[in-house]
Amino acid sequence: MAGSRSRARTRGQGNQGNRRSEGRALFDDLLTMAGSLAESRREYASGQLETLADTIRQFSVSLPALPAVSTYAETAADSLEDLAGYVLDSDLPDMVSDAREIARRHPLATLGGSILAGLVITQLVQNRAGAARYAGRMRRAAGRRGRSRPPQAGDAP
Repeated sequence: MAGSRSRARTRGQGNQGNRRSEGRALFDDLLTMAGSLAESRREYASGQLETLADTIRQFSVSLPALPAVSTYAETAADSLEDLAGYVLDSDLPDMVSDAREIARRHPLATLGGSILAGLVITQLVQNRAGAARYAGRMRRAAGRRGRSRPPQAGDAP
């Protein structure tokens, strides 16, 4: 009796080990898929960062009366261009490793940056959702106007 229990226990542990290895394999596959998606978006992200840097640079030129703001804007634009080059030249595992290292060295700055990024993303999502709601209302209003046309001379009363 005791022998059959111990065999059942080891079989259960073997199944658990198989499930863990299957889970790890699935996780690795998901990471690979995410990595390939990220790789395909690197050029796009780099281009967007460079566009943002150019926009900031144009903004700094439009403020000649505020040289301090202009200097900060120019520094931010240079940093964004450096980041764009880094994104283009680095692969995903290197970027993740570098992000971990930065978070380890500068935890408060990482927390602040995360909060700021969350606020920006929230605003973008809310603006997009608001624009979609507005467009939907406009389509419904246009549909109602199309159905409820004013009576014409030949219409029955």
